[in-house]
Order: sequence, then structure tokens, then C-alpha cells
Amino acid sequence: MPSERYEGVCSEARSYMNCASSGYDPKKAAEILEGLSSKGIGEAQYLYSLFLFTGTSVIKDRAAAMELLSLSAGEGYEKAALLKREIDVNGGADKTEHLISLKLRGEERNTDACKELFEIYSEGGAPVKKDHRTAAEWYTVCAEEDDVHAQNTVGFMYLMGKGVGKDKDKALFWLKKAADNGSADAMYHIGEMYEAGLCYTKADMKQALNWYQLAADAGSADAQYCLAALHSIPKTRSYDPMKTAAYLEKAAALGHGEAQYQLGMMYAYGKNVRRDEAKAVSLLEASCESGFQQAMVDYANMRYEGEVLEQDLKTAAKWFEKAAASCNGYAQYALACMHWKGSYYKPDDKMAAKYFTDAAEMGEVNSQYCLGCFYYEGKGVDKNEKEAAVWFGQAAEQGHPGAKAFLGMLYITGAGVEQDIAEGLRLLNESADSGYFEGQYYLGKLYMDGKYVKRNIPRAKRYLSMAAKQGDPDAKMLLDRIKAERMH
Repeated sequence: MPSERYEGVCSEARSYMNCASSGYDPKKAAEILEGLSSKGIGEAQYLYSLFLFTGTSVIKDRAAAMELLSLSAGEGYEKAALLKREIDVNGGADKTEHLISLKLRGEERNTDACKELFEIYSEGGAPVKKDHRTAAEWYTVCAEEDDVHAQNTVGFMYLMGKGVGKDKDKALFWLKKAADNGSADAMYHIGEMYEAGLCYTKADMKQALNWYQLAADAGSADAQYCLAALHSIPKTRSYDPMKTAAYLEKAAALGHGEAQYQLGMMYAYGKNVRRDEAKAVSLLEASCESGFQQAMVDYANMRYEGEVLEQDLKTAAKWFEKAAASCNGYAQYALACMHWKGSYYKPDDKMAAKYFTDAAEMGEVNSQYCLGCFYYEGKGVDKNEKEAAVWFGQAAEQGHPGAKAFLGMLYITGAGVEQDIAEGLRLLNESADSGYFEGQYYLGKLYMDGKYVKRNIPRAKRYLSMAAKQGDPDAKMLLDRIKAERMH
């Protein structure tokens, strides 16, 4: 008969299975479950199969256990169906012996077993598949037994809908339980809920600030960082630059990487604090060490340029390399430029091309343009006009004016692409209209030469003058040539 008809009939047996209670008696539980199993109750069949699999208070009998488990699964009892699949996939009960033992102990409300089951299903891998729903079920037992970490975690899972349906009431129930038990993380999550309006909650900045403050007072670096951010927004009631700096100091002292970065930048530029290069360096280094990529890139840039902080190419290279190893496109671009120009490294076009390629494939627009130039010139790679056109096209789609100018000329000359003068002129005009000197130069030269478009000296002079005003010597040379021709 369907197990739903017997909902709650296993409660007596489960009371004897509760290892935390004074009435814990697995033998009595097994006796009750054996009787209920014979009545076709899926939950009882599942629970009694665990006793038979492990030989707990009964004679171990895997064949009988497997038969009962199959019957329970057939009755639609989900825990039985899951365990049966796990046993079948792993090639038998002997391969899942530890898992079965954990599940029996979990059903006995052993919090160590429930925690281990939570971790197993959260991570996935042999002998189970990742299953956040099952993980949440097991960790809820720990939450019910007043485990503060479990309360916070289960509350957060309901807040974000991770493995369970989003449920504001359940999220608040467990997070407040954890908060009452002193969890700064739970207080912070409630603050997030009210600030961002998570889980169908109406945004409430007053509530958010209150909960962030409680979390910050309890030592949450994340809450201190959020308070700093909220106090930094101009034209709001909470705007207070002094509080911003104070909360950043607290969060940074606790090792919050983004707070260290923000505070380091404030000291570097003297924004709302007295400029202090030594503090800036210390904080930015700490943020980089924490793995915060934005800090790595900005700090490396500052060390490379030597304007805000003292130039240190070795340090710049170190942090660009660290960020590049984490697939940061800008860092890869910077390293390509350093290898190309011989800044800190020896000049090496092949290494430059490698980094330009890495960054271009990440969508970094300047690298796409530079890689196009490398393929066009055969620098660090074999010369390939078609490949050059591909990368110029990628960069042009992102609005890069240099790529538009170069690709425009390729279309006009038919180099690497099918010749299309109209498309070439369109790209060149877009480049020139954006103020890019090479787009202006190429248009001026085209109208001066008259090979691909009708010769038009006034128009040529206009574009060449624009480029020359930006310091382009080639444009100035052509203007001088036009003047000389007119004089003769």
C-alpha cells in the first residue's frame, strides 16, 4: 500500500532511534520496523533495511535488506529510491557500506553522521552525485539539534534557493536561530536579504543597516565592508566618509581582501584620508595576497607606471603574472606589452603573441587589436592576413577605433578578406568620426591617392589635418606634399 497512507506510523520507531534521547533503544526500534515493514509501509521498509544492511540489533542480511529497499523504492519512498540507485551505480552494497552506515546513524539523528552526509552530498563524487537537496535534508537535522553552523547554512540555502525552494519564512527562521546563537554570518545574511530584497523580501535599508551593524559588532568582516559601502554613497541618509574609512579599517584588519584594496586605494590617492604611500602599499599587497584580482591588476599598474606609487617593475610583473594565471585578460594584455616592449623582461615577440592570444581569447579588446597587428606584420607569429582580419573584426565589434581603421583598409584593398570598398569606408569613417588619428590618416590618404575612391583633395586635406593636429607625422608629410603639388 502507498506509504502516504501510513504517514507518521513510524514515529514510535523513530523515537527509539533518536540517539540523543534517553529512550534510545535500537533493538526496540528494529522490532517495530520489522512489523511495519510486513504491512508494506515504505518508510519502515527503508529504515529496517538499514538495520539489516549494517547488522545493527539484528542479524546482518544484505539479501533481505536489498529486497526490502527495492520494495520501499517501489512504494515511492524517495530515500529508498536514492539509496538503491547509489548501490546499483557503485556495484553493490559492499561498495557503499560506509554510506549505508552513515545513513542509519543519520536516521538516528547522529549529528556527526548528518554533517558528514551533508558534506558528501554538497561536494558529490564517489559514491554519490552532488545533491544539494539531500544535503540540506541531512544538515537540517543538525540545525534542529542547535548546531549554529547548520542553522546558518540551512537558512542561507532557503534564502538563495540552493537545493531547496526559496522560502523567506524558513530562511528567516533558521538565520534568526543562528543569529540568536551568536552567528555573525547569519546576521550578515539577514542584512543582505533586506538590502537586496532577496527571497521575495521588500528591500528595507533601515533593517539592512541594523543587521549589518549587529553582524559587524559580532566580528563579520563582510558586514563591516557592506557598512563602509553603504556609508560611501553620496546623497543618501547614511552617507558618511569618516564611517566609510573606519569600517574599511576594521574589515581590512580582519583580512577582507576587497576592503584592503579599497582602503589601500584611498591611502594611495589621499581620498577621505591623509595620503600615505607606505599604508597604501601594505594594504594593496595584503589584498593581492588574499587573491583579489582587481587589487593585483591595479596595484601592478601603479607599480608599472610609477606615478601614484614608486615604480617597481619586478613587483608589477609579479602581480600581473598572478592575475594572468587566473585568466585575467587585462593582466595578460599587460604582460604581452611588457614582453613586446622589453619592460622588465627581455623583448620577446613570441611571448608577447602568446599573452596577446590568451587575452584576446578572453575577449580583451586591445589584445585582439594587437594580435591582429602581429598577424598582419608576422611578428611573433607567422604572417597571416586572414587571421589578422579575424582579430581586427573581433576588436571592431567591440568598438575599437584602431581595429576599425585597420579592418577598413583590409576591406578596401581586399587583403585577408573579400574586397568591399563600401564596408571599408564605413569602418574608416566610424574610426575617424570617433577622433582616431589613423582612421583620419587613412581616409585622407585614400582621397589624396584616388586609387580606390574618387580623388578629392579638399576632403583629403580635411582628414589629414585632423590627424596632423594629433601629432601624426605621416599625415603632416602628406599635407606638405599636397602643398608642394599645389605650388607647382
